[in-house]
Amino acid sequence: MRPTSPSLALTACLLATACGNGSTDGTGGTGTGGSLSNATGVTSATGTTTTTSGTQSTSSGTSSSSSGMMGTAGCGQALSEPTGQWNAKAVDVGGTMRDYFVYLPAGYDPARAYPVVYQFHGCSTNPDKESNNVPIETESKGDAIIVRGRAVGNCWDTSNNGPDVAFFDAMVTAIDAGYCADAKHRFIAGYSSGSFMTHLLACARGAELRGVASIAGGQTGSNCTGKVAALLIHDANDPTVNISASQGARDQYLAANGCSMTTTPFDPAPCVAYDGCAAGLPVVWCQTAGKGHDRQDGLAAPAFWNFFSTL
Repeated sequence: MRPTSPSLALTACLLATACGNGSTDGTGGTGTGGSLSNATGVTSATGTTTTTSGTQSTSSGTSSSSSGMMGTAGCGQALSEPTGQWNAKAVDVGGTMRDYFVYLPAGYDPARAYPVVYQFHGCSTNPDKESNNVPIETESKGDAIIVRGRAVGNCWDTSNNGPDVAFFDAMVTAIDAGYCADAKHRFIAGYSSGSFMTHLLACARGAELRGVASIAGGQTGSNCTGKVAALLIHDANDPTVNISASQGARDQYLAANGCSMTTTPFDPAPCVAYDGCAAGLPVVWCQTAGKGHDRQDGLAAPAFWNFFSTL
């Protein structure tokens, strides 16, 4: 796919600390993702690896799991941390320790290869800014590992081959080594600034991803690799990131994935799936009205997981 450059207004939004941070919990609206600082039993653990900026990650030591999926080197390892909650981790990225958080499903089975959803938050000044994410774990329940990164600043650095691309690479390496992950089912989801990061990674790391989902953010990046399935949510009345940002990203996915312009309803409403897309590369569009620059957790959480679970 050939990405288009965001407008100056969108670039300013990404850099502004207010983007996606319009309320005390950093949601930019009425989202109910919850604060990690208030979560029960957040456990700190350190899994350290090293990556160099801009280096594309690859999985090694994959094997077939009991579920028939392609399991990573972490399959079969005994679990030494709690499940059903967010566990704090850290990884070395070019000499800088970066924080990320892992949610293992209750009943986690080290012999089962789980899909992994990597989440990128909206801009926030809160210490626990990673909580400014759609709570997809409420929908995935026992069927996925969820990973949330934390930006160094308030927002993500969406420059090509920048430090946050290397951060994603490092998280993938650490997750594949430490848990039973399905290397064929990696997903990315983001809100606001995290949506721009999501689409950047869909371009820069498309060969490693199965699909992406976003709300209130469009696409950046160049020299894209691979093709991915995509679901995009955007409100027509968003005053922070104009809907044209997501429309442009949607149109790039439609062209890359060979979709037609006719649609079929996709659950939940008001989402629609475009017809005629290449096998395994659906594109879903969810346009709302009157919600503004909100995470829309009630729509986004089931929409994200329903989409990922079909891939």
